[in-house]
Amino acid sequence: MRVTRVLHHASNVTGRLQPCVAFYREVLGLADDARPEIPGVGGHWFGVGGEQLHLVDADPGPTGIRPTAPHVCLAVDDIDRAAAELEAAGVPCVRGAQGPTAQIWIVDPAGNTVELQQDPATRAGPDPADP
Repeated sequence: MRVTRVLHHASNVTGRLQPCVAFYREVLGLADDARPEIPGVGGHWFGVGGEQLHLVDADPGPTGIRPTAPHVCLAVDDIDRAAAELEAAGVPCVRGAQGPTAQIWIVDPAGNTVELQQDPATRAGPDPADP
């Protein structure tokens, strides 16, 4: 699967940073990005199409308004191929749609919901990075 851009971002992974880094790096294929030292806040950043996904390893604080749960939404170049790759990796998923927008919902190792959407700016087809 090729993730093309972050549609929105930030996931709290309190106490589960390393498994989450492996998940986003190995399952979703995201590239590591530079992260400044933030005193008292652990984490890891990934770069995606000029945007960033921040994994935050710190207490998220008290709960607040959380419509349908906090999540990150990533655009992918081929939603059907993404579903097949997730199935092959043993990652449970639920497919859905909002009108013509295809969606897949998964959960990372820290319990964060991740939404994948077909990127409307990317024509589904062969990934030039695939041999």
